[in-house]
Amino acid sequence: MRTTSLLYLYSLATILSLHSCKDPICSSGRDFITLESLMEEMVSVESEPCFPAPVFTTKHVSSYDRRSVIPGTPSWHANRDNTGFVRYEANNGRVEKVLFDEEGPGVITRILTTGGSDGANLRIYFDGEKEARIFIPAYDISLFPLDIPEGLLYKHEHYSTTQGSSFYYPLPYAQSCKITADNVDRDYFFHASCRKFLKETKVQTFTLKDGEALQGKAQKISEQLMHPKNYAENPEIKESRLTAHSSLRMELPDGEKAVRSLSIRVSEVGSANYISLMRSLIVKISFDGVQTVCAPLSDLTGAGMGAPAVRSYYLEADGKGYSELRFVMPYRRKAHIEVENISENSANVKIEACISAWKWNANTLYFHAGWKQENGLETNRGLDYNMGTLQGRGVFKGDMLSLYNHCPRWYGEGDEHIWIDNEEFPSHFGCGTEDYYNTTFAPIHPYFNPFGGAPREDDEASRGYNTFVRTRNLDIVPFNERLQFDFELISWDGGQVDYASTLFWYGDPETKMTNISDSKEALYVLPPAIYTEK
Repeated sequence: MRTTSLLYLYSLATILSLHSCKDPICSSGRDFITLESLMEEMVSVESEPCFPAPVFTTKHVSSYDRRSVIPGTPSWHANRDNTGFVRYEANNGRVEKVLFDEEGPGVITRILTTGGSDGANLRIYFDGEKEARIFIPAYDISLFPLDIPEGLLYKHEHYSTTQGSSFYYPLPYAQSCKITADNVDRDYFFHASCRKFLKETKVQTFTLKDGEALQGKAQKISEQLMHPKNYAENPEIKESRLTAHSSLRMELPDGEKAVRSLSIRVSEVGSANYISLMRSLIVKISFDGVQTVCAPLSDLTGAGMGAPAVRSYYLEADGKGYSELRFVMPYRRKAHIEVENISENSANVKIEACISAWKWNANTLYFHAGWKQENGLETNRGLDYNMGTLQGRGVFKGDMLSLYNHCPRWYGEGDEHIWIDNEEFPSHFGCGTEDYYNTTFAPIHPYFNPFGGAPREDDEASRGYNTFVRTRNLDIVPFNERLQFDFELISWDGGQVDYASTLFWYGDPETKMTNISDSKEALYVLPPAIYTEK
């Protein structure tokens, strides 16, 4: 097993080797990491496609069932996911459950709390302090003692009964951070994601005073995340009528440049063919002679089966044929975009890519996306669904899960496991599909936030079609050799599911998703939709 310290050394060696190059290093933060620099990074286009400098690894701490110890054994899918914690501890006359305890320097990038608020409080301790700097009443992270703007705090659909919230306001610390709950007679659903820096990295620990001074900046960042502005300069446009089994290819300008926004508009298609056609248009993008993107249009934009509307910071679709990606996509010499129609239907297709000059640095990465589909997966049989496995070096940026649920009710009890490099146990282990995608229980309506949402939910019992999408901001996951992302296949009643997944990442040109599906899998005839009265 490769230890965390060895991973740090490996990552440090990577960055040091990059420093020896003639090109400069683009930074995902500053030499001195502060609350302000982290806020700026959240909307920084320049740091987006870079391997991180200063280097960090990531970890996800949750309340998952601690009986899950050995993959492949019956206890691996243990499902009492509100029971896990680090230890009991005595603090100032109180007994507290320690939910999170990490040595620094680091940054908490995401917190999720849910499960009801009666009789418990959260405390956050920084740098070994004896009394907590942050006190949060009622086990409700949305009651953080600052006015956290809407774009950095998402209250879940069931907030009124469970107080479930996702908190994306960064909390940096120089030495350590500990989070506790003070009612030890209760169990808690809890998530916290963090960056772990090398020990020499300089980080300024969060204070409420700093937060208050930066309220205006936080509000501006929130507005940018919730209402992203499209880059519209230097558009390259190509359009054509795509008949059956034809394609449209657009060459981009040569030189060090970047695609700053990419839109694809599909029109003049009959309503009866819209759903199947949006999945049968395969988007392929090549940078500097290497194809790094291949996925159905509906899935590439986070909409999934049925191509409904999407609204988030990186992905947007109107559910009527217009789709847009706002991931920055740099290249050094040349690039082209192709849309291939693998169906028997026809439609007008218009590609528009807005281009800017770009300075290619030693740790600049290419944008990638890969897609796969598996049908007839059995739940409650001790199996995991592999969302995707990435081989090479890169930064994981997000994913989409689109599915048809043949089970009578909820299918998503399974936890996520993300294995980084050569881990023998996943450093990211969650509490269920719903929490991974920022909702306390199974959604009963579509919902959106800057970091994704649920574009499709046809039935309040979770039967039929569902789509989830999550894109990552400060909670990106760097990897040096490999990243494997699995979901446990656990449903309430047992049965089958059809899953399709798309992964988004930045990586070296040779970094690849090892188990993509053939594009022809997108011709799979979708089952009829299930609708109930809302």
